[in-house]
Amino acid sequence: MPRKVTKISVPKEEDALVEEVARLDEELKIMEEHPDQLAASEEEVQEEMKKRDREYKDEHLHSIPKPRKHIR
Repeated sequence: MPRKVTKISVPKEEDALVEEVARLDEELKIMEEHPDQLAASEEEVQEEMKKRDREYKDEHLHSIPKPRKHIR
C-alpha cells in the first residue's frame, strides 16, 4: 500500500529574509525618528559599561598587599 504524501508548509528562506528586512526597516525608521533619545541612551549605556569595567578592575586586578606573616 503506497504512503500518502502530505505537504507541510515550510517557510522559504526568501520569505524569512523578506520578513527580517521589513523588521529592520521598521527599527531603522524608529531610530531615525528619535535620534536625540537614541544618542542619550547610548551614552548612558557606555557610561554604565565604563563604570562596571572600573569596578571590576578595582576588585580583581589591582595588587593585593602581601600578608604580614612572619614580620617582626
